[in-house]
Amino acid sequence: MEIKDLDYEIKFNESTKTATFTGSIRLQNLPSYEPIKVFLRDVAKQCIGSTLCLDFSQLEFVNSSGITTFSMFIIDSRKLASYQVKIRGSVSISWQQKSLSNFKKLWDQVVLDVG
Repeated sequence: MEIKDLDYEIKFNESTKTATFTGSIRLQNLPSYEPIKVFLRDVAKQCIGSTLCLDFSQLEFVNSSGITTFSMFIIDSRKLASYQVKIRGSVSISWQQKSLSNFKKLWDQVVLDVG
C-alpha cells in the first residue's frame, strides 16, 4: 500500500508493519488529509495484535493539519487498543523535536524512537 504525491510518499511494508513517510506534506486543510486518514486506518487493521510503526524519520515537514490528523489517529488507536503504536523520528528535523513527544501525551502506550 502506498500514497504518492509530488512532494511526499507514504509506503506501508506489510512484513515489518511499518508506514514510512518521506518528503513534505503541506495539504491545504483537514479535509485534504482524508486519504491519509483512510490509509492509516487501513494499515492499522493489518496490525491488530501487534505493533504498527509510523516512521517519520524522513518526513522533512508536515503542517498543523497533518499533525492534527496524526494526533486524531493516535487518539482513535488508544480507544481501540487492539495494536501498539511505535513512532520513529529524527532529532535533526525540527518539527519532530517539537511534536512527536506530544503523541505520547495523547496515549502513554505509544513507543517513541527518536534518534
